Amino acid sequence: MPTSLPETLARVRRVVDDRLPGLLADPASGPDAAAVGDALPGAAREALLSPGKRVRPGLVFLVGDLFGAPEQRLLDPACAVEMIHAASLALDDLPSMDDATTRRGRPALHAVHGEDLAILAAVTLIVRAFGVLADAGLSALRPATALDLVSRLADATGLLGLASGQSLDLRTPEAAASFDRLETIHARKTGALFVASAEFGAVLGGARERELAAVRSYARNVGLAFQIVDDLLERQDPARTGKHAKRAPAPTFARHVGEEGARRLVTELTAHAVEALEPFGARGALLREFASLLGARTA
Repeated sequence: MPTSLPETLARVRRVVDDRLPGLLADPASGPDAAAVGDALPGAAREALLSPGKRVRPGLVFLVGDLFGAPEQRLLDPACAVEMIHAASLALDDLPSMDDATTRRGRPALHAVHGEDLAILAAVTLIVRAFGVLADAGLSALRPATALDLVSRLADATGLLGLASGQSLDLRTPEAAASFDRLETIHARKTGALFVASAEFGAVLGGARERELAAVRSYARNVGLAFQIVDDLLERQDPARTGKHAKRAPAPTFARHVGEEGARRLVTELTAHAVEALEPFGARGALLREFASLLGARTA
């Protein structure tokens, strides 16, 4: 990969964006498309291909590079992670959840295609993510490695990750949002997929368990810092996040400890993430820069 972080992230975004369409087969493009009239493929593609930073695939590639994993082995697993992330955004915006009208500055998926298709599109992307990993186990990866990735992504998506985090977020009144409760919510809702992304790169690079633990700690801290920065940006100017939600303000660290306290937390978490990379020495330079970049972002 290129040596500078901006070049690396730009390259990852480019190759992921090029690969994603081919991983989501579109039955509506077949000869009987007009007769079938199925609107689901278009909704699923819109959810998946919506412009984004591709932060989580970037983490897969950066950690994979740390362990010398070939790019061709990283690409489809990184795309599987992005599918889960895209599905989570479609679900997060639903009227029964954040009730968002826009996402990334565009109309939310359910606002365009209806709540029914938005839910089905999210389910389609989640199922396809695991299909992508299974396909990789039949071609580019050893089956045992693919199964390992499937297990880690399942944990990050279900009761140990995204689904649980979203449930806790929705059912936690602001008055009950203790520091520990907020940490649990965000460790699952955001952090779990960051951890899975880092683990993907490490597993595909043949990392040892001690090395896996180090990148897991790094990703846990980076993921929490990322979420707090998101909350700060939304609090300061919702337009900067490209999302407008009707839901009453969700409990966040920014509301719990104030903006200055939240900024201090981001600084502390970034420092902990960098500290976790000490065993890798100079090899961890891009990941250290990545942590600082996410903590200092303004959009």
